[in-house]
Amino acid sequence: MKKIKLVAPWWSREKAMVASKYWADEVYLGVPFTSLRMRQNKIKTFDEVKKTVQDLHKNGTKALLTMNIFPRNNDIKIFESTVEKIADCKPDAIIFSDPGTFKIIRKYLPKVDLHLSTQASTLNYQSIKFRYDLGVKRTVLARELHIDEIKEIKKHVPWMELEVFVHGAMCMSYSGRCLLGDYMNGRPWNKWECSHACRFKYKVWLEEERRPGKLFQLEEDENGSHILSSKDLCVINKMKELLPYVDAMKIEWRSKSEFYVWAIVKAYKHVRDQILAWKKIDLKVKNLVNVVPHRQYRDGFLFNKFQNYPEWEENNVLLDKGGGDKGAGWFVTSISTTLDSAGPLFNRNYFGIFIDKFIVHKWKKYFQIDPKEVITKWMKIKYLTPDKMSELKIVDILDNKLKSLERATCNTHDVRILTDQKLEGREILYK
Repeated sequence: MKKIKLVAPWWSREKAMVASKYWADEVYLGVPFTSLRMRQNKIKTFDEVKKTVQDLHKNGTKALLTMNIFPRNNDIKIFESTVEKIADCKPDAIIFSDPGTFKIIRKYLPKVDLHLSTQASTLNYQSIKFRYDLGVKRTVLARELHIDEIKEIKKHVPWMELEVFVHGAMCMSYSGRCLLGDYMNGRPWNKWECSHACRFKYKVWLEEERRPGKLFQLEEDENGSHILSSKDLCVINKMKELLPYVDAMKIEWRSKSEFYVWAIVKAYKHVRDQILAWKKIDLKVKNLVNVVPHRQYRDGFLFNKFQNYPEWEENNVLLDKGGGDKGAGWFVTSISTTLDSAGPLFNRNYFGIFIDKFIVHKWKKYFQIDPKEVITKWMKIKYLTPDKMSELKIVDILDNKLKSLERATCNTHDVRILTDQKLEGREILYK
């Protein structure tokens, strides 16, 4: 079986480099003024885009640039000037949505691969053939497709690369075409202004048809009443069924930590590689999807059909601690959120990431870190590298004047730490 690419987003340089170091095959970044997700993007200038692309290429990771807004008439000139500015960034592909932007991109980037965004709502093989004839190399399929439909598309158009979302937030609107933000606060979905209106809390009133005029308020539990907010997508348990029919698997995150980046890339890469090599899956690594904060999981439209609703909810994708098959220790159960499956119950599990910068002080190597939680001298913390999970002890903490500290917090800047383990940059401390 061919190797299926793992595609991860990068909303900051740090997250880009974490995804790259932990073996994402490709990463995608929203280009200023032309991406649907620019509000979350911390890379704001063209020079930053170019530098990050160069750094990714040094790591052997492909860089994809997202230019997937649906521009209006007064946006076209801005769009074209933006394409002209990023032409020398040397991206490996451009992800676009609107057919009106196709020729503009081709004018300045005639040889760069073009990927069609999921925003284009591609649902059938005739649409795929049409895009392929234009010169599109890969199509990111609409999230509403079922695995049987993807199989049929691959059968009819085997030469087109197909990409599907496998993990992350889901939109309550069809292929992300949401009007709530436009209506409620004037922030259009088809530009770069998604305001996550579906995540707000709402007061909802019900009227029973035989009791006209008598309204019942919907009660909310301790987690609120998120009526429009979808569960998170997670298909790690169904990956074996998906791999033969796709060429790339896309992970979604917007405002998540570097720890989240590491955990999700690590888990999906491990399961993919073990399946392709016909080797045993390490269940501890697979279960990293439950260590990070998340909403309740489901495997989306990929493995569930509308006509089966609501019965399919019983077969939700969630790993929970239990006896399992042959005492494996983890099994698929119905939807719930437990301390073993972090969910919204807690997220204080990430202490920081080592930056590439370090100093040599008294012949010892101190790495720079931006603490996300309180760290103290002699503290024992688990840590993550691309190859292992282990434990270390913090031997010493220095401030920016090389003064030894007993503790550091998220308000302590330019911290350097010495550990009892040999480390490199971009390795992660966690609880």
